[in-house]
Amino acid sequence: MKQKTAIITGVITALVLAVTAALFMVRAAEDKVTADVLSRVDRFAIPADWKLEKEIVRPERFLCTSPNPCPSISRRWDAGQEITLDELKSVIAGVGFEMKIERNCQRRGDAIGDTTVCEASGNDGAYDYILNVTSPHPNEPDIVVLSVQPHL
Repeated sequence: MKQKTAIITGVITALVLAVTAALFMVRAAEDKVTADVLSRVDRFAIPADWKLEKEIVRPERFLCTSPNPCPSISRRWDAGQEITLDELKSVIAGVGFEMKIERNCQRRGDAIGDTTVCEASGNDGAYDYILNVTSPHPNEPDIVVLSVQPHL
């Protein structure tokens, strides 16, 4: 009886250790994927004077229960000024893949309230990138939002 109890205890201990090790390995793999997407965001030449207002990081998860894909990241900056087309081009110049620019980064005269003045989008095969520049009102600093999510 003692031998049977010892075997059962040994099997249970081995299973607990195996499950624990597997969970650590899965978590390490998830963290590696999340770190990879964060490093991709760092390829954008964000000017030092842009004030980061918000960052949302949805890390890689074995079970992604959010309606938003994971991993994904969204960062929002107050640019402190109106962004020009040349400034937008310099932000995306070193990303290593093509970013298509829409609009000329100038607010239309008939625009009312928040309006997108320009946007750059592209994908590197693994992730989709959108860099959106919004003008809240005439002569106010632009808001810039970078969104990165898996390419489906």
